[in-house]
Amino acid sequence: MGWLESREAVQAIIGSVPALGDMAVSIEELERERPPLNWVMIPPQPPEAARRQFRDIQRQGIDSYLVTQGEYRNAISLGLFESREAAISVLEEKKRQNLNAVLANYDRNQISYALDFEAEPDLAEDLVQAVTSEYGKNFDFIEINPCEGVATSEKTP
Repeated sequence: MGWLESREAVQAIIGSVPALGDMAVSIEELERERPPLNWVMIPPQPPEAARRQFRDIQRQGIDSYLVTQGEYRNAISLGLFESREAAISVLEEKKRQNLNAVLANYDRNQISYALDFEAEPDLAEDLVQAVTSEYGKNFDFIEINPCEGVATSEKTP
């Protein structure tokens, strides 16, 4: 069952369905690619210059945020956009306001988590129903894979 946004969310499900506590349960982690956003920003600069420019921009009533950590520390964010056209429109507006704005891609890959467990087919159905009644809207997928029998009358002489 997956994908959830945090390991803690999966552990909460395990804790809320008592029958899962008696099983071998594993948490699967996967980095999922998401399309990048279009980021309009003023590139990083020395800390004092960034703070001074950020205060000036704020006084002008321009919606902005000072980036305080990471690769773009001391950059000034002027907006994130799914649409490249919208980002270009804002970029052009900021340039008309004499701001040294640029357009960059903002990667937003996401680590997601799934709950993996083995159970008898009838119990698996019951557990899935119990979990989805409470958390179902949060799952991208729920998959039940029955095991294929090894010894059957057709396969045994």
